Amino acid sequence: MLRDKLTEMALAKIKECNSARTVARQARATEEKLATRCHLLESARTILRDGSIFDLTAISLGNEAGVTRQTVYRYFPNTEAIFKALSDQVITEVYEDLQLPSQDGNALDNFVTRAIGVFVRDSIVTRQLVLASALGRASGSWHQVDPEEILLKVVSDMPVEKRPVSADPAVSARIMITYFRGALYGWAAGFYSDDEFEKQVRLAGRLIDPDLD
Repeated sequence: MLRDKLTEMALAKIKECNSARTVARQARATEEKLATRCHLLESARTILRDGSIFDLTAISLGNEAGVTRQTVYRYFPNTEAIFKALSDQVITEVYEDLQLPSQDGNALDNFVTRAIGVFVRDSIVTRQLVLASALGRASGSWHQVDPEEILLKVVSDMPVEKRPVSADPAVSARIMITYFRGALYGWAAGFYSDDEFEKQVRLAGRLIDPDLD
């Protein structure tokens, strides 16, 4: 009886150790996959900085990252998936830690300032991602957070007398996002510098007076 009990305890210990090793292996594998994915995306950014969206392919990405084309396909089955992942990084950073409703009443200013900062930080790359994202949305295969929904929440939280453009939050958000997209695509196409883009975006929210520049 005692021998059976000891055997049972030993087997349980072995099982526990094996389980712990399995968990550790899975954790390492997850970390390695994440690191490889991040490396591929940063390599993709390098290609975009030095060229254009047409230079980013599985072959060029593999060469830049120092991996095989099969490795690239394992993480990104097609070029659109690479652009979507890069675009998602930008969008996530814009909306990260966005507090709604705002405690200080400056949600709109904070949102616009954060968005501008994220967009122009890596201007050459982001301009190309904007154009690539527009093509992806047109195909109906990309589904990202809609800025209009965020603006609607922000404006709805503002006092009526401080709402830009219109007291109706839905109208205000729709008009602002229309102006914003115009400025965004104009900037992406090279018609606006980074500074001009910021001015146009702030004008879209009536955050500065156009006569005071």
